Amino acid sequence: MKSPGASNSLAAVLAGLAFLAPALPAAKVLYAELVTVTSDSFSLAWKTDRPEACAVKFGPAGKTPDQEKPERAKSAFHFMTVSGLTPGEKYFYRLECAGYPAPRSRLSPGSFLTPTPPAGKLLFSFAIMSDLHVNEDVAGLIILPVSFLPALSPGFVWKYPVDNYWAFTARNAVELINTHPVEFTIVNGDLTAWFLQSEFETAKQILDRLEKPYYVLRGNHDRVGAEPRDWFKAVFNLEESAYVFEHKGFLFVYLDDTRLADGMGEISQSQFAWLEKTLAANKRQPAFIVSHRPDALGLPDITRETNSRMRAILNQNPQVVACIYGHGHKAQITFGQFAGKVLPQIMVPATKEYPSGFGVVKVYEQGFTYNFHRTECADCLEWSDVTRNEYFGMAPSTLFKKLSDRNMVFIFPEQISRMVRQ
Repeated sequence: MKSPGASNSLAAVLAGLAFLAPALPAAKVLYAELVTVTSDSFSLAWKTDRPEACAVKFGPAGKTPDQEKPERAKSAFHFMTVSGLTPGEKYFYRLECAGYPAPRSRLSPGSFLTPTPPAGKLLFSFAIMSDLHVNEDVAGLIILPVSFLPALSPGFVWKYPVDNYWAFTARNAVELINTHPVEFTIVNGDLTAWFLQSEFETAKQILDRLEKPYYVLRGNHDRVGAEPRDWFKAVFNLEESAYVFEHKGFLFVYLDDTRLADGMGEISQSQFAWLEKTLAANKRQPAFIVSHRPDALGLPDITRETNSRMRAILNQNPQVVACIYGHGHKAQITFGQFAGKVLPQIMVPATKEYPSGFGVVKVYEQGFTYNFHRTECADCLEWSDVTRNEYFGMAPSTLFKKLSDRNMVFIFPEQISRMVRQ
């Protein structure tokens, strides 16, 4: 049996050795991204080279950031939302890990201005999900149109395919949407990877967890091809794949711009005739047009006729307040000139890969706001880090882009405001 004195001596020796051991260097922030800025909150995502508990210090401009929100647990993949801010005010923030500040960058500049919402009361809000790609097993695969040539990029796979990336990203998006006071959700195409009945059924099982109504539209991955039935329409019990519904005085027009045989971008003559007739009959009703592809902007897989006719229709209908797209998997907001006014063209990023999330639109009497929100489950954050390397490492500039491509305030032109007030 050792004496108490011997135990104390051994403890003293160990303490001395610990003192002589080199201190572990501070955790390094590999990147940080300012994801979302709303009128009363902001969200940051970042990665450290080892698990660490970090903190965000923040405060209004002109003052030392004197407020702090710490993380509760150590992690290598981080996400934090800070709320309770004041609209229309500039804020500074500083990310610190183990007491060491992270450097500022283009994607995390250290300051921002909270937007001021449009005037008038909030009428309603809705969410937007896009590009779920149920049953996909490789993300970011870039192939050439010639089958015998190798892929330009082999893409990325998740480490646990039993619960693959398309599943946990979609589930988390649904869970987060349910925490927002939205009145419905738009699911903007490419629900599946291979347009199989089982894939549509799985997508429906996930989307049925939404606590408020949702409305789906077809993407190029949701085509029919050689399948015996149009499973998109059959599983979601749709009589038509292009349809319209009204919500609190606003018209929502859903288009089907996918050629059923091969998935190319095309709107049929009969659907264009229906669209023109629908908008002509509702000239005094503000309208959102929703399509999978950016048909008014044009892409290589959109026919020239579809692009030209869509632009003509937008020029003839000043009641259209915005066009909402998916397909490109990226954040992008452009402002076109149609019908003598500015018309926002909003592309919502894919749910299934970096930057992985969903959009929320809040409609006011005098305009609307749009914000992109990232999925934030542990696997979601790690998968975003993996697919951040898409496009040969250029995904941050190609898919994430600028803060103004993910967050905006749009004030209605006077003719739209008059329609809303009526």
